[in-house]
Amino acid sequence: MSRNRHRSGRPYLRARRQMFAMFGDLCHLCGHYGAREADHLVPIAVDVDQPVDPYGMRPAHGSSSPCQVCGRKCNQERGTGAITAPLRTSQDW
Repeated sequence: MSRNRHRSGRPYLRARRQMFAMFGDLCHLCGHYGAREADHLVPIAVDVDQPVDPYGMRPAHGSSSPCQVCGRKCNQERGTGAITAPLRTSQDW
């Protein structure tokens, strides 16, 4: 399969719209609003044959729309790396 099907075409655009409708524009990597890109939970480079699925994507900031709060390009910074959950404490410090 082609990598391009994950970035263009009707199935991708439909899945992207559905993903934003489900999850809003809160970046799943930095936690700030204003995300405009779809980050594949399993990077395309790792599994090129994965289905185009809105549940396999999450909103993220990218090179065309960096975060207005922290300035990060979250999707590009993560690259093909694993998603790390933020460390939670039992109390707010």
